[in-house]
Amino acid sequence: SKQRVKPNGGRVMGLKIAIPEGRLLPLCTKALEAIGIEVPKKSGRKLSLQKNGISFLFSKSFDVPLYVEHGIDLGIAGGDVVLERGCDLFVPLELDFGRCRLSLITHEHRTITMDDMEGYRIGTKYPKLTQAYFAQRGISIKVLPFSGAIELGLVLGICDAIVDIVDSGRTIQENGLTESEVLMNVGAMLMVNRIAQKKHFDRINEIVIQLNEEKEKTKRGGVTDGFS
Repeated sequence: SKQRVKPNGGRVMGLKIAIPEGRLLPLCTKALEAIGIEVPKKSGRKLSLQKNGISFLFSKSFDVPLYVEHGIDLGIAGGDVVLERGCDLFVPLELDFGRCRLSLITHEHRTITMDDMEGYRIGTKYPKLTQAYFAQRGISIKVLPFSGAIELGLVLGICDAIVDIVDSGRTIQENGLTESEVLMNVGAMLMVNRIAQKKHFDRINEIVIQLNEEKEKTKRGGVTDGFS
């Protein structure tokens, strides 16, 4: 069988990797461990841990692209976050997990077309992507930036519709809401710092190649991560 990345052999030692907390954490861990990179178990409030000469930074998903842009060598985050942040970094690979949808969500019993949404208040954690989506369709909206439970803003009538990530759709169903339109399908992305890409090219390229091999193997096996 093909030899995996061996951190103890010094091939990837010294690298710094940012990993998102939350639902992507176990999936990132599984993907990295499949190519021989052991991820330390996060315990307590410690945000940075080392294992086999690699530094791991655990952070909120929305901050991962920022860390990678400003000096962390590698990171993994959802495509929704990467595109919204618009950071100056290199994305060599879309990964085969964390799949979900960025969708327009409205009240279940109201039939609304895009044309009806002129002047609407749209609640979202994704103001750039939301504004761009409506602007492309020539519709002027007011974006209300949320950081917590966006659904509540719609239920309480603070906003007329919301744009948010949907995976199982259970949360929106339980709150009497419906998915009106899919803005984009997204999944996890591997990000690389632009300077690190040149400085540690061989080491990073080895990781990219092996993650891609695992992705292709997963595709052939028809395995999903439960978020599609």
